[in-house]
Amino acid sequence: MITREELYELVWSAPAESVAARIGISGTYLTKVCVALDVPKPPRGWWKKKTAGVASPPPPLPPAKAGFPRAWAKASVGSLPIKPFYRQVRQIISSDEVGLGKHWLVRRAEDIFRAAKHGSDVTHLVPRSNDAADLTCSKETLESILSLANALFNSFENRGHQVQTTGGSTFIRPSLNNLDKPILHTERIPMKLWVPRAPTVAMVSDVPIGLAIMEINEEVMMRYVGYGEFARASDVRSVNGITWTEWQRIPSGRFKVIAYSPYFRVQWQQEWIETRRNSLIRTVDSIVEQLESAAPALPQANLSLQVQ
Repeated sequence: MITREELYELVWSAPAESVAARIGISGTYLTKVCVALDVPKPPRGWWKKKTAGVASPPPPLPPAKAGFPRAWAKASVGSLPIKPFYRQVRQIISSDEVGLGKHWLVRRAEDIFRAAKHGSDVTHLVPRSNDAADLTCSKETLESILSLANALFNSFENRGHQVQTTGGSTFIRPSLNNLDKPILHTERIPMKLWVPRAPTVAMVSDVPIGLAIMEINEEVMMRYVGYGEFARASDVRSVNGITWTEWQRIPSGRFKVIAYSPYFRVQWQQEWIETRRNSLIRTVDSIVEQLESAAPALPQANLSLQVQ
């Protein structure tokens, strides 16, 4: 594992070819790692100028930006991939957006989910992107879940814990449900929830913690009101024509945050559930603090140490 600070010292201590050979990668890939970690490296011709005594001094290492990796490991099991950063992040993040406190994952999720359509069960949006942030919600609550995700991700980042999607890694995203209580009336209705291929992971003290935010579905007695439409039975006074009632699972407008182990062989999960709409956003700092305290003792902590 090489930190930003260590990489900075390396690339300014010897030519790129020498540094790349030392850590077992190509010079081209070394450049990609530097871009991903936002580490400045000597420009072309700098080493010749240094030999001649006319090179400009190395620029200082800039502070780590929100959402950027703070370390890199070569082909390490469970390591976070840097591909999204050297390909896309510089196009997504602007200084203005960072100043406004908008996490890059949320900035990207805005475009992805606003273009998404409801799934076959008509309860939540299904994005086409393979590396969207792990958010499950209806169209009506999209803005609220984006605000919650932004607050949560920034809380992690502000305390020094990187958050990113991890497509191409060995991390997995287990099956999760968007309920807050056992099913009583709709057990025969299958769950058809969107599952991201790239888990959203926060690195807390080098311990990976998967993150998902889901709008809770609740069981509600619905009445058919014609033209393929249903409404809450409690809200319908009368219906002209054929009608009936049935139990359905519908979005509640409330969310839950789920933290889980992204390792296939380690089962661990914890949830924080809203009892009132938009109440969870006020507890994101507490959620992060709880995970900070719990991280060293989590089941995946030992496995994380083994694969570093």
